[in-house]
Amino acid sequence: MTKDLSITHSCLIEKNKVILNGRDVFNSQGMDLSAFLLALYKHAGINYPKFYKMDNLSKLGFLAAEMILKNPTLILDFKKEDIAIVLYNRNSSLDTDINYFETVKEMASPALFVYTLPNILIGELCIRHGFKGENIFFLSETFKAEEMMDYVTFLLENNLAKACLCGWVDCFEEDYKACLMWVENSEQGEYFTADTINKIYNQGNG
Repeated sequence: MTKDLSITHSCLIEKNKVILNGRDVFNSQGMDLSAFLLALYKHAGINYPKFYKMDNLSKLGFLAAEMILKNPTLILDFKKEDIAIVLYNRNSSLDTDINYFETVKEMASPALFVYTLPNILIGELCIRHGFKGENIFFLSETFKAEEMMDYVTFLLENNLAKACLCGWVDCFEEDYKACLMWVENSEQGEYFTADTINKIYNQGNG
């Protein structure tokens, strides 16, 4: 860990609520996942028609990123090729894979087939924000803060990136969680440590 690496922005989405930079900013109970994601999209005032074509995993990650990046000044100091994306989850694209398999019984859905890889989420984020830096999607049975910290730190300390959007985005049926963090060299925010990462990841449990 380098003391200059900080988490300057974070977003947690789970249990039908959104925590942005440690503050509850949206809560809509009693909805299923699809309805909740649409409600959040409208609440955030986003105008991006392609959103409606995404699967739930991509919508979830897209919205978490939008909450962090809705202030365009956040990325103005960086070249698009200097912004990395590092994501993790447990279930890959299984939620969409199952839905796609159901369509195969009659007529396969090309619209669903597009989303039968988890890194399509990264592609959606890159298209939306123009990011051209390093990107990778890891599969892990559990969230591993130290592993993520080590990988992101390696990218930033070796000048493979100047900033990184990283975290966990997982979705299977109604079980979902997105926890994204913006990491850069900054005196603002909280030091990029495993303890801080875990605190942000678990803040919805309080």
